[in-house]
Amino acid sequence: MKTRSLRWRLTFVAVKCVLVAWLIWLGCLTWQLTRSHSGFWDASLREIAAQILGSMPDGLERLPSRPHDADAAARPPVDHKMSFQVWLHGRNVVYSAAAPFEPLKPDFIDGFARRRIDGETWHVYSLHDPARGLIVQVGRSKQMIATELWGLMMQTLAAATLIFALFVLMVWIVLGRSLRPITALRNTLQSRPPLDLTPLQAPDLPREFHPLVAAFNEQLTRVDQAVQNERRFIADAAHELRTPLAVLSAHADVARRAGSEAERDLALRRLSAGVQRSTRLSEQLLDLARLDAATGANALAPVELAGLVVIVVRDFEALARERGQRISLRTEPGTIRGDIDQLGILLRNLVDNAVRHAGDGGQIAVACRGEVRDGVSGLALCVADDGPGVPDPDERERIFDRFYRVQSGAGNGGSGIGLSLVARIARTHGATIAVGDGLDGRGLSVTVFFPGD
Repeated sequence: MKTRSLRWRLTFVAVKCVLVAWLIWLGCLTWQLTRSHSGFWDASLREIAAQILGSMPDGLERLPSRPHDADAAARPPVDHKMSFQVWLHGRNVVYSAAAPFEPLKPDFIDGFARRRIDGETWHVYSLHDPARGLIVQVGRSKQMIATELWGLMMQTLAAATLIFALFVLMVWIVLGRSLRPITALRNTLQSRPPLDLTPLQAPDLPREFHPLVAAFNEQLTRVDQAVQNERRFIADAAHELRTPLAVLSAHADVARRAGSEAERDLALRRLSAGVQRSTRLSEQLLDLARLDAATGANALAPVELAGLVVIVVRDFEALARERGQRISLRTEPGTIRGDIDQLGILLRNLVDNAVRHAGDGGQIAVACRGEVRDGVSGLALCVADDGPGVPDPDERERIFDRFYRVQSGAGNGGSGIGLSLVARIARTHGATIAVGDGLDGRGLSVTVFFPGD
């Protein structure tokens, strides 16, 4: 179905409103002119009779009487405006060409009357001058009134039609000129390169369209941000995956060329460890992409944080046993409002970071407890280890930057993504992060405080 243009719609609505108003006015005018007892025709007859009586000169008695013509076919054509008779002492001395032969008002009494003359209904008026003996009678037949009314309506209709046509033309032209800035805006958009997401500039646009342009510019900003995030993610992913993939290829070549079973077993173990690191890196990159693609419109729901902590910690128990590590867990019941998927990512990255950096035989402590900070009650999630930690205070401020890797300390090197994800998710939930020493004055502790409702 073809959509009509805004210009056409506005013109149609304006024309329709004016047409309805004009038809109502025309109906009222017709009713006013055609109603049975309207004073319009009465006033007209009275005025004409007075004018004729006042214009009659002296000496009318010398005029011959009107001859009575019995042949109706010889009567002149009907005057579609009015007929009149002037009577002097019972004689019709002055008359209009199409006036009836018989008196319009036989009783000659002043005033109005309705009569049937020659099969037609007449509306007549009689007026006399006693001093001069003159009687003036004027009248209109029903046909005359209808003809005059029809002529008046046709003239009014013709004038109104012309004015209406001019109005439609002017509305069309004015709307076309008013919508030119929109057409220019459309042409600007069509001529833009595909990835040109700069805000639109439309100073000449009508004020009613400014909110639309502002909303469109906001959408362009969001799209531009999404495009930039995607580009950054692709670049980061390509950069981060290049080295692990090269290492995996090298370990595979060593295993394939190993001269002994022991060398092959060592190469395969290294290859397996590299696959695990690459898998974890891929998971973190996917989590990063999900957060970059999020619009912030995800609805927050009540989440039992202690239950989520227990589930995540259990997922890491097998890996901790392989490394001889011990994970202690202490939780208190409490509910926060959040996105359960994002909170799961936050927990997994905190625990994974502690497990990787605690080293073999290390200890990890995970706690979820209620706290009050600055008069605000909430839940504090703390993950601590006894690994090498981050002794440099300057580095502690940078560990939440994307792809930043700690230069000092020991432990398995990370990708620099996990803690940046933690920081982003914490900001999304209005939480604050504190970094301190870990267990027994060693290692690192990260505490995320979620304010209550």
